[in-house]
Amino acid sequence: MRYPVLPLLGACALLLSACTAGPAQALHCGTGIVTEGDNSFDLTQRCGQPTAVTQAQGRPIATPVYDPASSRYVIQYVGQPYEIWTYNFGPTRLIARITIDNGTITKIEQDGYGY
Repeated sequence: MRYPVLPLLGACALLLSACTAGPAQALHCGTGIVTEGDNSFDLTQRCGQPTAVTQAQGRPIATPVYDPASSRYVIQYVGQPYEIWTYNFGPTRLIARITIDNGTITKIEQDGYGY
């Protein structure tokens, strides 16, 4: 009896690649490295102050709040605040945009070259 080995190996490889997480983004600043999950204090210690800071609101979350005027609970939608720190390291390096949520780095993205 013959077994189709190649389709089975392909399916196994696809399954393994889906189960493993990709590497977290990292930002190199001089001799220091910051990664997702580090705190904003470590970021400023290793990379200095950002070129720009943008305040933003995340997706609104429904929260029940007691309204004493109507003596009942009402749903209030509140967006969770976060910041985007931008680092411009000049024309020889990529611009870095770092999302800070509650003092923790949640995303590191790199864009075109700085100026």
